[in-house]
Formats: sequence, C-alpha cells, structure tokens
Amino acid sequence: MTDQPRPKAGRNQSIKRKSPPKPAEEPGTALWKKVLYVTVGILFVVLMVVSSMGTSWLNIFQTVQPGAVVLTDVTIRDDLNRPVLTTSETIYSSALEENRTVFLVSPLVVDAGEGSSGSGRSLPILAPQSGANYTLFAQEYSAIATGVVGLHTGGTATVRLDGNVTDERFYSVEEFEQLGGDFANATIGTELVLAFIENPEALYDNTTAPSYAVRTTHVVNRSTDSVTLRFSHATADLTVSNVRSG
Repeated sequence: MTDQPRPKAGRNQSIKRKSPPKPAEEPGTALWKKVLYVTVGILFVVLMVVSSMGTSWLNIFQTVQPGAVVLTDVTIRDDLNRPVLTTSETIYSSALEENRTVFLVSPLVVDAGEGSSGSGRSLPILAPQSGANYTLFAQEYSAIATGVVGLHTGGTATVRLDGNVTDERFYSVEEFEQLGGDFANATIGTELVLAFIENPEALYDNTTAPSYAVRTTHVVNRSTDSVTLRFSHATADLTVSNVRSG
C-alpha cells in the first residue's frame, strides 16, 4: 500500500496554543477584596444619607451657649423624688399607676442662661385635664435656663430648683380645709394641688375669662391643730432635644 502524502500546513492555518493557567487567588486576598467592596458600599450609603441631611446633623455636636434658644424635656420632682410635672408620657403613665399627682406638659422652650423677668412662668397642662396652667416660680425657671448651658443635643442634667431655700407655709385646720385638704387623713407627704386665678381682674370684668393655674404642694409637718405645706420643688431632670443659636 502506497503511503498518502501528509498535507502541509498552509500560511492561513492557525495553530492553537493553550493559555498558561491563571494562578489561583489566595484565600486571604479574596477575603480582603470582599471586605473592601462592602466597606466602600457602606461608606457610599453613609455619605448619601449625610448629604441628604444637610448640616442639621451637626447640631448633635453643638454646645448650648448663653442666649441660645433651647427646647428641652423636663421632669420636676419634689424633695421625696416624686415627679410632679413632666414632659415624658412614660413617667406620667407610671406615676398615674402609682396613684401619684402628676401633670403632663409640652417640652419647654428656654433662653439659655437667662432668668425669668416676672414672678414665674405658666406652662399649659396637657393632662390629666387641659385648660389650666402649671406655675413655675421665677427661681425654678432660672435654674432650668441656666442648667442647659454647656449641654449638647441629647445631653442630660439634673439641677436644683430650691436653691437651698424652701418655701413653706403654715395653715390652721380651718385654713387647710378651705384649701381643699382633708385634715383628718393628712399625713407627712400627703400631696395637695392648689389652684388660683392668674388674672384676678377678670373677676370684675365680664368681658375677660379668668385663667387658672395650679401648683402641687405636700405636707411636711403636722400637729394636732395645724399643717405645714411645702410649695418649692427640689430638682429638674433635663434632656436637651434642640438648640438654636440666639
């Protein structure tokens, strides 16, 4: 048998060559790449959120300076550490469950570092019944306005309200019961809410409706024929929620 001649390779006939195998990535390198991708993605999202907030997020670093307008939550307590007035619905509900006398009000707007120019401040009551105001003495408002100085948004502080001076008044049995007290069952710590007219001239003017304010007191001393009521409050727990430059 005659051998057939083998065809010669032409110029246009390509010769396939195998590519050299790619070196496999080391496990540590692949892990770091994944971490880098995730980190970059998170950073991008954070930057997007921050940019959408503008400069308002910087308020958390802003320290309250004198003259700034501050919105603050507050819980005022007596010398037995019982809340008598609060902006916290949680504290308000807990006090009611304990059968305590407590009033719910809106957060306070105060001028940081500035005292009250009058005899006090009236705070509209939200609950248990609206329509009346709660009265803060001038020194109490001043203590709160001074107490927020140096705090930042979210910062907290507890300030003294009585200034080591307590406001106590003596009442006979008859006077105490005229105020609405029950002398027979009154004991040390018994709470009593007193109401008074803020605009006495309304009693003589038929065109003006009287406005009422209340103040929580409690019995600090009792004898067989008299009681002593304390009108001053002890402390205020503050939490700054917003700061605006003055």
